Amino acid sequence: MVPSILVAGVLALDNLKTPNRNEQGIVGGAGVYSSISSSIFADTALVAAIGNDFPKAILDKIKAHGINIESVSELDYPTFHWSGEYRGNMSQAITHKTDFVINEHYNWEIKKEHRETNVLLLCNNDPNIQLRILEQVKAKTIAMDTMNLWIDIARDKLDLVVSQVNILFINDAEAQQYANCNDLDEAAAALLAKGPEFVIIKKGEHGASLYSKSMKKHLPAFKVNDFVDPTGAGDSFAGAAMGYLSDKNIDKGTLTAAMNYGAAVASITVEGFGTESIMAITKPEIEGRFEKLIGGPGRI
Repeated sequence: MVPSILVAGVLALDNLKTPNRNEQGIVGGAGVYSSISSSIFADTALVAAIGNDFPKAILDKIKAHGINIESVSELDYPTFHWSGEYRGNMSQAITHKTDFVINEHYNWEIKKEHRETNVLLLCNNDPNIQLRILEQVKAKTIAMDTMNLWIDIARDKLDLVVSQVNILFINDAEAQQYANCNDLDEAAAALLAKGPEFVIIKKGEHGASLYSKSMKKHLPAFKVNDFVDPTGAGDSFAGAAMGYLSDKNIDKGTLTAAMNYGAAVASITVEGFGTESIMAITKPEIEGRFEKLIGGPGRI
């Protein structure tokens, strides 16, 4: 199968603690959230690695969403592991421990039939890995996400990746850090100068902002009354947005719709612990929230 969108992202087993709940060894990773979100809108393939401890039932659930996993490699090492927590208003994750030994034995090899695609989504990952993916894939549109760690320790390689993508997803604090300025409009201008056509700055409950060299647009989040866990919200946002865009020309109108769909999916994600809500997501539920975002009650 030639996918409409190829998602390259980590699959993980997490120890996650929030003010209301604490679980060990739950499924996580940007690859899960982004691929499930994109699969709502488009034929999706996933490239990732899983270890000898990854639950087969979770892999079956991923496949049940119609996601092609032929480029997911099973290795005889432990799955990537993240241990962390959220405190207070849960605005920032606190990382306690990571175990990425599996990556020392995995070269992110992509099946030949997945190397041409309409959209490539590079989930948050080591820029060296993102460059390895870029070497293999020919895509009409390339989007990426990143985080503070890579801005701190791999800025030069990160710059190389950013220079090759069409759309950069980044949260507000990371945009300020990467651009070395506090004003988000100025930060977006600095990031656009690195090469992407569009920069999308995620601002959590305050929505997201879209920038190009000729325009900027601010969009709201969906008002969530039962906020449980922010894990994966940004990945769900990006996955849904790029899945929606996979068969469309990219312009201000389609990007705006894509971001509203991303906001709708992200709002469902945060209403469950870990992947609980995203695994059970339905298209009618998303459409209902999208309609509210574009003009009805539910805006903030």
